[in-house]
Amino acid sequence: MENPQLTVTDAAVVALHTGAVRRQRWGGKAFDTAADKEARTDRVFLSATGFIGDEQGDIPVHGGPEKAVCCYPHENYDAWRREGRDLGPGAFSENLTLRGATEDQVHLGDVYRVGTAVVQVTQPRTPCATVSRRWQDAQLPRDMEDTGRTGFYLRVLREGHVAAGDTFEFMSRPSGAVSVSDVVRIMNAGMADPDAYRALTRAPEFPQRWRRQILRRLGEDTLL
Repeated sequence: MENPQLTVTDAAVVALHTGAVRRQRWGGKAFDTAADKEARTDRVFLSATGFIGDEQGDIPVHGGPEKAVCCYPHENYDAWRREGRDLGPGAFSENLTLRGATEDQVHLGDVYRVGTAVVQVTQPRTPCATVSRRWQDAQLPRDMEDTGRTGFYLRVLREGHVAAGDTFEFMSRPSGAVSVSDVVRIMNAGMADPDAYRALTRAPEFPQRWRRQILRRLGEDTLL
């Protein structure tokens, strides 16, 4: 894991999406989900728990203050298309599609100003079965993790209004921060790289739930 100098450039909001929970039938199974979100062209209020008008079908998994906003890099869509998957903004149910904020550029704990809101990166997005059901592509969640194209979540430090076209302005990064892509890579490797796995537990803003899981797996429960 590296601790790069603060040479981060600002990013931009390419698209903003919100969605209500609706009954869908994907992959032969009917279920309630808000994964099919719609692009917004107005300024939308971002509260501590997410954008007004946005919902989650499975709140324990997708919602809450630590996952108030889901982001996905626009550059990833370019890569998917080169590899034969014709996907575009909103395909991964993200709220913000960002250009210039890829997983290797963004670190846990990074603080950004977007519109009149201030947000902080909390963790990578963990791909779930809803993605594969939506696109009839059972391999897609695994490929998201293997390529590191997972996207990431934000918490809201200051509520405000956000719109497509806003700058995603970098403000600060904690010392010793780890990139989203490094977290995904190391978590996937797990016990194959125990030193890096252990080091994640000391990274600033690393989720406490994941920290506890790692220490238990390493047999270091006494450090909890």
